[in-house]
Amino acid sequence: MTVPDPLKPTQPQQANHNTTPALFGEAYGVRSWGMPYFEVNPQGHISVKIKPKGVTGDLYELVQSLVKRGIEAPVLIRFDDILRDRISCIQRAFDAAINEFRYENVFRLAYPIKVNQQRTVVNVIKNAGTDRLLSLEVGSKPELLAVLSIHDTPDALLLCNGYKDAEYIEIALLATKIGRRPIIIIEQFYELKLVLELSQKLQIEPEIGFRMRPFNKGSGRWNTSGGDMAKFGLSAHEIVQGIKLLKDAEKIHWVKLLHFHLGSQIPSIASIKKVLAEASRMYTEVALECPQLSFFDVGGGLGVDYDGSRSSSDSSMDYTIEEYARDVVSAIKEACLNADVDPPIIITESGRAIVAHHSVLITEVIDVAQALDALDILEPPTSDNEVLKDLFELYQKLNAENCLEILHDAQELKELIFECFVHNTLTLPERAYAEQVYKRLIAKLRLVSTQLQEIPDEIKELDKQLLDIYFCNFSIFQSIPDCWAINQLFPVMPIHRLNEEPKRKGIIADLTCDSDGTIDEFVHKRGSQNYLKLHETTGQPYYLGIFLVGAYQEVLGGLHNLFGDTNAVHVELDSQGQWQINHVIEGDKIRQVLRYVQYNSQELIEHLRAGIETSLKCNRLSAEESAKLQKKYKEALESYTYLVV
Repeated sequence: MTVPDPLKPTQPQQANHNTTPALFGEAYGVRSWGMPYFEVNPQGHISVKIKPKGVTGDLYELVQSLVKRGIEAPVLIRFDDILRDRISCIQRAFDAAINEFRYENVFRLAYPIKVNQQRTVVNVIKNAGTDRLLSLEVGSKPELLAVLSIHDTPDALLLCNGYKDAEYIEIALLATKIGRRPIIIIEQFYELKLVLELSQKLQIEPEIGFRMRPFNKGSGRWNTSGGDMAKFGLSAHEIVQGIKLLKDAEKIHWVKLLHFHLGSQIPSIASIKKVLAEASRMYTEVALECPQLSFFDVGGGLGVDYDGSRSSSDSSMDYTIEEYARDVVSAIKEACLNADVDPPIIITESGRAIVAHHSVLITEVIDVAQALDALDILEPPTSDNEVLKDLFELYQKLNAENCLEILHDAQELKELIFECFVHNTLTLPERAYAEQVYKRLIAKLRLVSTQLQEIPDEIKELDKQLLDIYFCNFSIFQSIPDCWAINQLFPVMPIHRLNEEPKRKGIIADLTCDSDGTIDEFVHKRGSQNYLKLHETTGQPYYLGIFLVGAYQEVLGGLHNLFGDTNAVHVELDSQGQWQINHVIEGDKIRQVLRYVQYNSQELIEHLRAGIETSLKCNRLSAEESAKLQKKYKEALESYTYLVV
């Protein structure tokens, strides 16, 4: 006996060139999080838009071109044009706010290099901001050494944050001798005493700043950057003590800057306004005591709308860059006007907002584990096992009216099947059959439940069992560690075939041997969802893009399973809309990542050779086989850590 199954297998969707590709692209929310840089073009590919140049480039065609050049996925594509435009956007917003409020000073953007310290990225940012004296901010001695020699724009500030020892401070002081303009920002009180001692020893007059510890906290994941228990910054009492110490030493003229930091990725403008009111008031008080005070650094926090919701969720922001700029400028102007204090040069350290958009990780799907689609017919069990017959009967009886009851019975039978197998009353083939029937029953149950006016939550939960797993050639721990560590949402979508309807629902799994190496929450136009709409694979390369990954991800990436840095390229569009490759940075070789964990490749080769010699003497290995093994081993040491598809 056979039973017709109402669930038809999904067939690959053929391209429908009469369908508007944006219709399918919109399912991924690209019009929200992608604006103004990413859109779907008439070919059903993701396009990159560079408004200042008035040109658009096809991302899929770029990837195909890179593959032809031997630059395989996974590859991180950095769009230099977007970096430049982000700097221009923030600068324009503050220029407009300054004009609107008739603010009698200027704005200077600072880039905190901790957000992305890659030399090629820092160079693009530095060069793009040269005309406006863009500052660089460092938070450690290694970061100071990284940019000290290259940050050579006259009068551009070098903001020195982070914990400081004597060597850090000495290098910052000596930097003034080669034309740099470091401002040593005092974050712990002991640092002020060190600066006093070392400046006297070196006979160098520094410029310094105070970092205040705001009473108010920000919002979002990093709200502990503010408040009484914040890690960095001086209390009001310590600022008063610092001013007294400098006055007693007749060095009060050193103080040029006041700084605070609310936290990264602030989603709510309300919390920004509250802290601005407090910090602006602090600025006017410090200015009355420090006559050379002229810079007000309001830190970072300007958000990125990762999920496109334009809300106060942790992965979004409920304000625009323009609104942020107006609120900063108006708050500082009002405070200075009320206190009769000259308005300062405004500095922001909007690192995430500068670099997040410019990087896209491209990965290729290498395999798909499809959730079981019910077939046209379901064969009854061939054995007389009553448990299997009962399960098959549940499948036959299932309808919309009894689906919840059937679910409960099926779940009970599932447990019984396991017990029967453990106690040797069910064979392996019988258990395999039972698993297939159960999965098809779940698929059928979820389908018929759509006829209900209200679907029980217990049935909705079954969706998680009906998702495909798309295995992709990358490591979450290396390329998007925030996705794993703090559940950060990054937009993920196919970069091509968007003129075909994606019929599958899936999650993403990486190459690592770790169950956490998955993406199972995705940006959606209504917030987020636990699956991604994807296409059937056809035997041709199928590429996914993970967007807005330019901030923090590269330097935070880990070597789980020894998957290293991916290939990376810097590209831009010329005036004709043609891709121009500026830099190619090869991903880590296996030899390099082995060195990170103290394996010397030459020693490994020697140990292998010794093992081969022993095997040759015992006739376990032929001379030809030994030569082939050594050759393959050496070649593999010089190969990419990811799969070559």
